[in-house]
Amino acid sequence: MNKTASSLGVQTYSQGKITIDLEPCIYEQLQKQSVSPSEFIRRLVHFIPTLENNQEKYNINPYTEKFHRGIHILGCHDSQLGVFPNSNLALKCSEGRPCAENPRKQFFRSIQLAWEFESKLNEQQKQLLQICPAYLHFQTGVRSALFKRVLFMPKIDGIPLGKTETGFSPEFCQTFNIPGFPEILRKFRFSLHRFLDPEQKRQLLKIQTAYLFQRLFQRGIKIFSLNQKNILVTLNISGNSVRYTIIDPISDYYLPISPVYNVLTSQLCKFK
Repeated sequence: MNKTASSLGVQTYSQGKITIDLEPCIYEQLQKQSVSPSEFIRRLVHFIPTLENNQEKYNINPYTEKFHRGIHILGCHDSQLGVFPNSNLALKCSEGRPCAENPRKQFFRSIQLAWEFESKLNEQQKQLLQICPAYLHFQTGVRSALFKRVLFMPKIDGIPLGKTETGFSPEFCQTFNIPGFPEILRKFRFSLHRFLDPEQKRQLLKIQTAYLFQRLFQRGIKIFSLNQKNILVTLNISGNSVRYTIIDPISDYYLPISPVYNVLTSQLCKFK
């Protein structure tokens, strides 16, 4: 059993062809329950085939991939592992195909951004904008395994930002100093964006998110591009305000268009 630790507190264990990365709270929970890494790996190895054999039953992905990259978004209730703060899980499972998303990269990026949000945003901002926790990343080198990588997260109920009709809420816009849709429509510099999208909503959302990323960058938080489907909109517990949760913080680049588009939009957002 090999063990390493990162500066973010992530504990990584390797045993044979299996490697697991544990978020600090999950590692502490294993310690409290006196569960050894070897025993936990054994439980995971028993748990993963259940997902592989019941993909249709557990599928919670509202989107159909245009190109099958071997990524499956599954949801299930954990009754076997017993170490997660939220037992309703969302699992990002990868078949390990070339050019597919890397769940391990998402795991570390989520933990890094969660730390940055906690340390660099004020209390009101943290209530409105959050990162979906990443609990655990599992990776296997067993050739016969269908799922080569599995990312464990809590299941977040909400609707994608791209399906909202009015963009970010007035409270969110005020807190992060972001213009609402009516103000953006009045700005001449975004005329080309509106021309590209006759229905306007998609472009208006992109402009709002560009403003958000600029405000975060001013606080030392670097996010350059996100797919609108990876930001979920939910009501907070009291139901008095809207909360936005980033479920996948990996930059969404559709070469060669997105980088150029994002740079142009960001520059336009700098003007008052």
